[in-house]
Amino acid sequence: MAVVIKTLRSPVFCFAIIISVIIVATKLQFNNSSGPQTTLLEPKRYLSSRMAPAARLGNHIFELAAVLGIARVLNRTATFFIEDDFYREMLENTSEAIPGLVNQFELVNGTVPSPTKTTKLNTRCCIFVDPLILENVNDQYLHLDGLFYQAWKYFPSMRDELSGYLKKSKKNYWLPKPDNDTFVTCAHVRRSDFTSNGFAASESTFVRSALDFIQDKENGEKLKNTIVLFGDDPKFMRNIFNNTSLSDQQDSQILNTTYFVSQNSPSDDLVYAKDVCDVVLISAPHSTFGWWIGYFSKGDKVYYMDIRETNDWVYRVGELNPYDYFMPHWIPLKFASNNSTIVESLK
Repeated sequence: MAVVIKTLRSPVFCFAIIISVIIVATKLQFNNSSGPQTTLLEPKRYLSSRMAPAARLGNHIFELAAVLGIARVLNRTATFFIEDDFYREMLENTSEAIPGLVNQFELVNGTVPSPTKTTKLNTRCCIFVDPLILENVNDQYLHLDGLFYQAWKYFPSMRDELSGYLKKSKKNYWLPKPDNDTFVTCAHVRRSDFTSNGFAASESTFVRSALDFIQDKENGEKLKNTIVLFGDDPKFMRNIFNNTSLSDQQDSQILNTTYFVSQNSPSDDLVYAKDVCDVVLISAPHSTFGWWIGYFSKGDKVYYMDIRETNDWVYRVGELNPYDYFMPHWIPLKFASNNSTIVESLK
């Protein structure tokens, strides 16, 4: 008993009691405080990818849309590294067409920070790889070594969002305007490098026959039918139909014309498709720009040349899965056995 009394009277014991009381009082005061409380946040995690900056606009939109979709799946911040002048030009061209998409990225003027390791994903251009295989990667910077990301499954259910990211419409494209009496069918044509690089290029016979098929099937109300051609070969497009008007001609000529060739910029063509195109034909099935014309189109009704019926080398070597590349509600077309009649392909 004497030992206990001696301990209680000890200066060390009394000091310990005082400190304990101060700590408890401080905690109670902090917990009851009405002011903001500071919490420790986990560090931001980033996702970026190698790009193909020398490619065209259609490829660029695929890459950015896919990386944005993957970043969301992995709860990361989509990041774009402006590594050189090619990347800068890619960013500028894409921003001119679809500025809202670029605005979803954190832009960094420089290269990927060292010692960030590169992670392989989507090594084949047009075959989907589930990004969830990377969900357990905890590195702050995840940099992908992907290739083009041409698969809609990277950004499912984002059509309305991506359409909203396009630049604003302008007043006049010198092409048919939307109204209740006109049915506008849009067709994308790709020739140029496709004719020499082993891709399935557009053929005039298919374009004419497919557009006849689409008109009979889609224009049920028999409205005035007009056809607008987009593409990279104006001379070829003008020769598909007789009496074709160019988009730099005046309104008086538009009123009496059925066939039009757009000479507007690619970014304007995308916006026009969004505002006007009731139906779209993609005549060169592996054209990424044609793909986006269809994806953004007002009517969201798209037909395309069945790539399985072509000698497109990307499909033939197993680099493209049609079920990953083409939207599931799009309709493939092909020539029947008589090689003159267009029919729908079985999926």
